[in-house]
Amino acid sequence: MINIRPACPEDINDISCVLAASWKTAYRGIIEDDYLDALSDTHWVDFLTYGLHGNSIIVMVMERNSQIIGAAIMSETENSGECGLRAFYLLPDKIGQGLGQIFYSSIENEMKNRGFSNCALDVLENNARAIRFYKKQGFLDTSKELNVDLGENSYLCKIFEKTI
Repeated sequence: MINIRPACPEDINDISCVLAASWKTAYRGIIEDDYLDALSDTHWVDFLTYGLHGNSIIVMVMERNSQIIGAAIMSETENSGECGLRAFYLLPDKIGQGLGQIFYSSIENEMKNRGFSNCALDVLENNARAIRFYKKQGFLDTSKELNVDLGENSYLCKIFEKTI
């Protein structure tokens, strides 16, 4: 059974594990292997703890049979009414089963329920799978870009937006 719900502090370690596993698979061949190999299962614990306790982020999880298999992180941007989708990941072995579509639809409903009218996100320019997924959800390429520094390297991200 699939359940999508807001994260609670007790979920932080499991969410961090989902993010680490997802990064190591999704970004292999895009981000340097040394950086990915060094990511620990606890890499995001401090960020999640601080963000959840400070209410600076909204975290939703997808569960199957009470196991967290996906996580989404959102936050309000500097643009009025805009939600930034900061992270959207499923465990690698759950991709391709239609779960991403189910999870994203629920996340978008959560954004609407919280009063957001627009969503923005950035995607590594070489992440073709994610770009296809977001375009399928109705996101448009804004032609804006930003550089993200990870370790000793910088990577180009494309910015996408959608009216929700």
